[in-house]
Amino acid sequence: MINLNVQIMTLIASFLYGVFFSILVNINYKYLYQKNIILRIIFTFLFVIVNVLLYFIIIKKINNAILHPYSFGMILVGFCLHYHTHKLVVNHKKK
Repeated sequence: MINLNVQIMTLIASFLYGVFFSILVNINYKYLYQKNIILRIIFTFLFVIVNVLLYFIIIKKINNAILHPYSFGMILVGFCLHYHTHKLVVNHKKK
C-alpha cells in the first residue's frame, strides 16, 4: 500500500508531466510531422523513448517507479488541458 502523500505527489507529477509533454510536442511539431516518412519514424521513436525514460526517472524519484493507471490518466488530462488552452490562446491572438 502506498502512502496517500506519495499517491498525491505522483498524480501531481503525472499531470505536470502531461503539460510538459504537450509543450514538447508543440515545440518539436515540425520534426514529428515531416513529409519524409523515414525521418518522421526516427524522430517520433527517439522523442517517445526519451520522454518515457524521463517520466520513469521522475516516478522513480517519487515512489520507486510504482505505476498506477491513474498516473497515465493524469498525463492524458494534463496533455489535453494544455492542448486546449494553447489552442484557445492561439485563436485569441489571431483575433
